[in-house]
Amino acid sequence: LPELREAFLEFDKDKDGFISCKDLGNLMRTMGYMPTEMELTELGQQIHMNLGGRVDFDDFVELMTPKLLAETAGMIGVQEMRDAFKEFDTNGDGEITLGELQQAMQRLLGEQLTPREISEVVQEADMNGDGTVDFE
Repeated sequence: LPELREAFLEFDKDKDGFISCKDLGNLMRTMGYMPTEMELTELGQQIHMNLGGRVDFDDFVELMTPKLLAETAGMIGVQEMRDAFKEFDTNGDGEITLGELQQAMQRLLGEQLTPREISEVVQEADMNGDGTVDFE
C-alpha cells in the first residue's frame, strides 16, 4: 500500500487528491502493470460513469488490487500460493476472514489498513459472496 500511495502522489500533480483518467494508464505502468489499450478504454468508461472522470486514492486501490493480485498469482507457483494462504488463514479453517486478513497485514507487512480497505480487498477476492476468501 505505501508503494501505491507513493506512486499515486507522484501523479497527483496539483495535489488535490485526484488523478485524471488519462494519467491512470501511466501510473499503472509505473507500478509494473502493463494495461492493454482495451483495458484502459474499459477503465476509462468505468471511471467516467462511476467516478466522474477522476480517481482518488481509494478508487485507485480498488482498481489496482485485483490486477496486482492476479499478476502476482501468475508469477508465483501454486505451492507458494498455498503457503501464503496458510499464513493468512491463522485458524486453519480454509477461509480468510476480515479479522485474519487485518492481522496478517499487520504482522507480515506492518500495515494497519482501515476496516474499509480490508473489506474492499476481501470483496474483490470473495468469489462466492460469503464474506471470506477461500483458496480457490
